[in-house]
Amino acid sequence: MVESNSKGGSHLSERKKKYVAGNMMDRISGLPDEILLSILSLLPLKEAQATSILSRRWQDVWAYCTTLNFDDEKNLARLRLYDKQALELEMCRYVNWVDSVLKQHRALNIERFRVYFKLDSRSCIDKWIQFAMRKGVQMLELDFGYSGYLYLPKYRFSNKLLGISETSALKSLCSEYIGFNCLKVLDLKTVDVDQEVLQYLMSNCRVLERLSVSDSSTLVNLKVTGHSIALKYLVIQRCTNIKTIEICDANLVSFVYDGNVRNLVLINLPRLVEVSLSGWYTHDFLEIAFFHLSCCLSQLEILKLGYMTAWQKMDPVIPSLPNLKHLELVFNENENCALLHLASFIKKYPYLHTLVLKLIKYGSKKSPFAKKRAAKCSHDCLKVVEIVGYTGISRDIELVTYLTKTATNLEKIVFDPVAHRRPRFDRLQDHSTVKNEELSRAQARQLKEKLPATLDVVCL
Repeated sequence: MVESNSKGGSHLSERKKKYVAGNMMDRISGLPDEILLSILSLLPLKEAQATSILSRRWQDVWAYCTTLNFDDEKNLARLRLYDKQALELEMCRYVNWVDSVLKQHRALNIERFRVYFKLDSRSCIDKWIQFAMRKGVQMLELDFGYSGYLYLPKYRFSNKLLGISETSALKSLCSEYIGFNCLKVLDLKTVDVDQEVLQYLMSNCRVLERLSVSDSSTLVNLKVTGHSIALKYLVIQRCTNIKTIEICDANLVSFVYDGNVRNLVLINLPRLVEVSLSGWYTHDFLEIAFFHLSCCLSQLEILKLGYMTAWQKMDPVIPSLPNLKHLELVFNENENCALLHLASFIKKYPYLHTLVLKLIKYGSKKSPFAKKRAAKCSHDCLKVVEIVGYTGISRDIELVTYLTKTATNLEKIVFDPVAHRRPRFDRLQDHSTVKNEELSRAQARQLKEKLPATLDVVCL
């Protein structure tokens, strides 16, 4: 007989006692149920399921796991996504797997429910979400993001899931969806969702602290206003039809936005210390970005800027950020003045501790950077530098040399040869890319020999 605790775990007490008495040598099987569940939670879901064949003691243990991570990335990586028939077959297999797990699941509650595969707008997804919500899910993640070469209709997170009509005003959550009251994290990738649904969730989910929406074509406007909203972390990426994002008098700590910075309205955000802005590369990107961040510039500790063409401007206006500790920039190596602009940033941030540069390059320029004034810049607080997309070309080496001389107390430098915008499993299918990355790692190891011996050099 199975007994369940308040967390949704299991106490297979009678079975455990009989098994331990009959097999004293199997100490793992004799561990308390809570420890076995903790061990299984560290395994991929399919491997956790496979433990059911070990013995009668293990037969149902996995079904009490409170983390359901339906991650099938390995299979997705092998799949030729431009083959429609093969994709349809794999989608059916994936759906059957999820359905099978949900039928066998026994825990009263779910901490994390994650779906990661390429799926179209199937009705089964609604049922999965309803299942998770009835179990009081705390983290809900839907990632249908990698489209490959085939267009598939997007799944839409509809009003009906919340028990409201398309035209209704915001109401309290109905009792059937009481699980939304436990929701702390909502992450939607390649899921269509509109303003009403998001407003509804933010207003009713009193513990919702993290909200992320990526590649939604139906999100047009978004408002996050009022200290009563618990939201602390907000991510909006590649929602191409969005017109305005208004964040006012909120408790946000971190804001990530990939889109047109002209659409932003940020007012009175006293706790905002981390901002990431990218996309819509215009000549005045920096000016517009810093203008919209004016309410929080003095308190920012982490700033990530993704832009390229703005580097073409000779004298960008860069405000002082007295508390900035971490800076990430997209570094366009094709721009001759790139080092000059980098020096401008470094001078404005005297307490900068970590600098991450994501390299962009088209071809391989052999001429050195223009560095008339850059060489005179120095920085005492910069301790860690990470270079993403390192290939070992002459300008890469020049950049490293410049940084090791500029950061007088540099302790660590990290070389990452992987281009920052490429999906991992997509990259692994390209054998030439993997080979080039190995060559880049070899180049980084060679350069390590020429750097100061006191410097901690890491090649990823």
